[in-house]
Amino acid sequence: MELTLPKHVNPELMPMIRQGLLSPEKLAILTELHAIVERFAGSLYTDEETQKKILERTGSIPDLITWGDYFQTEVASRYFLESEESLQRIIDTIRFDLISAHLIFSGKPDHYKDKIRAEVLVSKGIDAALPNQDLESQHLEILLNYFENMEIGNKPLSLQDKAWYESFQIDEIAI
Repeated sequence: MELTLPKHVNPELMPMIRQGLLSPEKLAILTELHAIVERFAGSLYTDEETQKKILERTGSIPDLITWGDYFQTEVASRYFLESEESLQRIIDTIRFDLISAHLIFSGKPDHYKDKIRAEVLVSKGIDAALPNQDLESQHLEILLNYFENMEIGNKPLSLQDKAWYESFQIDEIAI
């Protein structure tokens, strides 16, 4: 009997589903993650030109096309042993970061983004004997990478996400 995947569950997760590593509850959380990321992503993870090249070379289209596909498979493969509650906190943290990236970088000039990159280079160059040195600038770099790679600024921030963000309890939810 062939297993049919729910909508927006990437086929890359099939081995984990067959092995019983992803419960229906975890699949629901991962499906939610896919939808969240797709609300923000203004570009594809694997652009159409790359898809064509892969199809010509291998005879099939890759399974990771959208950013939702990427995040879903990445989170599933890293955190499949986590509880449903912990997995939900991870998804909430990703959502918080995507909204933060949108709010921080939308409409900002290139020199602002370049300043963030410069601060990160300095932070990474600081003596390794000083752990956790300037984690804020390193986190900003992650958010900037999300913003640029996913082209987050191409889509408006939804009222649903704004309201969720405003009510987010960092101490209780974030990991």
